[in-house]
Amino acid sequence: MLKCNNINVKNILCDVSFEVKRGSFTSIIGKNGSGKTTLANCIASQRKYGGSISLGNTSMLDISPCDRARIMAYLPQSLPSPNISVYDLVTLGRSPHTSLGAKLNKSDIESIDNALAVTGMTMLSNRMVPSLSGGEKQRAFLAMTLAQNTDILLLDEPTAHMDMHVAAEFTELLNRLGKTLIVIMHDLSLAIKYADNVLILDSGKQIFFGSKKDLLVTDTIEKNFNVRKIENDGEIIFTV
Repeated sequence: MLKCNNINVKNILCDVSFEVKRGSFTSIIGKNGSGKTTLANCIASQRKYGGSISLGNTSMLDISPCDRARIMAYLPQSLPSPNISVYDLVTLGRSPHTSLGAKLNKSDIESIDNALAVTGMTMLSNRMVPSLSGGEKQRAFLAMTLAQNTDILLLDEPTAHMDMHVAAEFTELLNRLGKTLIVIMHDLSLAIKYADNVLILDSGKQIFFGSKKDLLVTDTIEKNFNVRKIENDGEIIFTV
């Protein structure tokens, strides 16, 4: 279990606390500037914070960077476009498991091939990363994170550059992975459809954390995002 307790970042986050159970899908939603990316950077140990973030009874700060990379893979919102092939990009995901300069072993190759297959990138593995579309690039980087073979995936708006139907397919893919997912999402309907639990931030403050079921009996989303909730064939859709 990943536990965040009273996470504070001056002028950005204030006393954010929640728990993520193994194998669950937790979506983090909030308006622009609500502190979502800052929280992700704290969870990934990429910036200083007050409070504590622990895995079981162990503080994440007491785990070495290499060991953390074997536990959690982080896909940030802003992705580079290195002039390398998709295959070489995905190979970088094996870095926490291999010695510097060491040749890939059978297990490494199997992990890379599986990550490419799961994300539908096998046929594009020889393409150069800068030549990919926005959605293809997101899937290539997801393949890289999957190649890390971590239990936890922390993703910051992974569908931000995708068309609506592609974003839905991508989120469905995430849901099928069987991983512990912590995903910052901008599409409220997708966030509610797939999440087990939802964290809502507003101006750095936590205004809700709990199950999707508990959230939907309130009007928290409607009030915070100024949207309407519509139920269509058993599916919840939010619209302006």
